[in-house]
Amino acid sequence: MRRLLVLGLVVAGCSEPQSEEPSAGASAPDPMDEPASLSTEAREGPVYATVTLTPAEPRLGDPLNLTLLVTAETGVTVDMPAFGDALGRFAIIDFAPREEVTDDGSRLSQRYTLQAPMSGRQRIPRLRVEFLDERDPTVDAKPRELLTDELGFVVASVLPADQPLDELRPARAALAELEGPWLERNWPWLAAGLAALIAVAAGVVVWLRRAEERARVTAFDRALARLDRLERRGLPTGDAVDAWYVELSDTVRRYIEERFALRAPELTTEEFLVEAGRSADLTVAHRDLLSEFLATCDRVKFARYSPGDDESREALEVARRFLEESAALPGEARAAVAARSQFATQTALVAE
Repeated sequence: MRRLLVLGLVVAGCSEPQSEEPSAGASAPDPMDEPASLSTEAREGPVYATVTLTPAEPRLGDPLNLTLLVTAETGVTVDMPAFGDALGRFAIIDFAPREEVTDDGSRLSQRYTLQAPMSGRQRIPRLRVEFLDERDPTVDAKPRELLTDELGFVVASVLPADQPLDELRPARAALAELEGPWLERNWPWLAAGLAALIAVAAGVVVWLRRAEERARVTAFDRALARLDRLERRGLPTGDAVDAWYVELSDTVRRYIEERFALRAPELTTEEFLVEAGRSADLTVAHRDLLSEFLATCDRVKFARYSPGDDESREALEVARRFLEESAALPGEARAAVAARSQFATQTALVAE
């Protein structure tokens, strides 16, 4: 009996341990999914651009990661957008540009970390990339540009959907009255603090007025320069008519958005005209001129209407007249803008 017990222990010790198999219900943990993103692509000749926004469904307060990636073939010089160009509605938290040379060309990128100003529908405007194609030395290269598409998205509110917005906090308790001796001892400090507060408020008012004036000049100057570039490219013909009118309409809409703080690019023509009618800065004559101009552009873009050279030239002049009449700049500021625009035009003609 004892020998059988010893033999059994030896056999059990020599047997191979069984491998532990996972249970049928157990599964390996999935890696963390990356947040969904929005992207758009654009190509113009030898230049290819991709715009990516992460996350696709942010909440108010979430950082927005925007990346503009541009690749170009060898012999093509690329000029990326200036820092913060067309991103004025967002607060820029971080910015990281990068450029590298590859075997078949170059690769450039701009990475922004943005903060949305409010919840609701937002958009990343069209970004402009300028380039010079010098691959063929026998051809006189001229500057060209690539425009990306807009990226629309919605910023969710941090408030719960079922929380009422009209709840008021209870009134605070009444403040204790200040004693006479304390006021007598500290009235010089109170007077000095009040004077400092008034001085700060006056400085803020002056700064805001100057900032508004600079924004007016900048919006007018940018829009006028775009119209000058469009005019130098010549009147459109054939398949180029639609793109030419899209660029013309976009120039006026972006000017209105920057100058009068209207959400112009996100609205249809009818919705935009209704929104513009609420602005005290736009007169009835301005709105009528704008309505006629947008109707002309829509007829080309959506009704497949083919305008003649005279109509295209008149549309360009109407856009220029709207900019000049709605700028509402003082005489000296308007003269300075006109001088800068004339200088930029002469410089571009010499370069060409």
